[in-house]
Amino acid sequence: MSKLNKHGGMTDIFLFLILSIVIVFICGVFIFLGGKVFTSVEDTIGNQLITTDDGTVIANTSEIIDSSLGALNRSYQALYWISTFLIVGMIISIFIGSYMVTTKPVFFIPYIFVVIIAVIVAVVIANSYDMIRTSENELADTFNNTQFTSTNYILQYLPLWTTVIAIIGAIIMFARMGSREGQVYGGYYAG
Repeated sequence: MSKLNKHGGMTDIFLFLILSIVIVFICGVFIFLGGKVFTSVEDTIGNQLITTDDGTVIANTSEIIDSSLGALNRSYQALYWISTFLIVGMIISIFIGSYMVTTKPVFFIPYIFVVIIAVIVAVVIANSYDMIRTSENELADTFNNTQFTSTNYILQYLPLWTTVIAIIGAIIMFARMGSREGQVYGGYYAG
């Protein structure tokens, strides 16, 4: 697909909003469940000795749990920063998509309306996330972890991020209009 035939761009901001909250919730739930399962299994069958029929100790269940579920739980800790990188990657992809979009000046007004709706949706998402993060439940402790600080910052100020991303995307998308029209209509333009 050539860059001249791409006609998207206005809905990218909604994908950013939806995928940001989905990524954070999926990562938070995985981190929460990993810790919960590890603790439950350790409390239930931890510190038991596995022996043969003649009484020889083969292994300690705590060591087995730590080497299996413990390793899995430690790998889930990377989701704190992976979630931030995924969100930043989406922001960069919006800018690249804005650069690649072919648009006409008539689409500037609908773009403004799309941005206004996106900011309203961002306010709802940010308030909902803040309610979950500040509520008295077990999952709130995972979202309030100090390692989740950058992701919490992005979601707390999601309306501001949405506005800035949309404005920069619009500048990138609509500022290149003249040069693209020259390329489309014969390779030159008066100017």
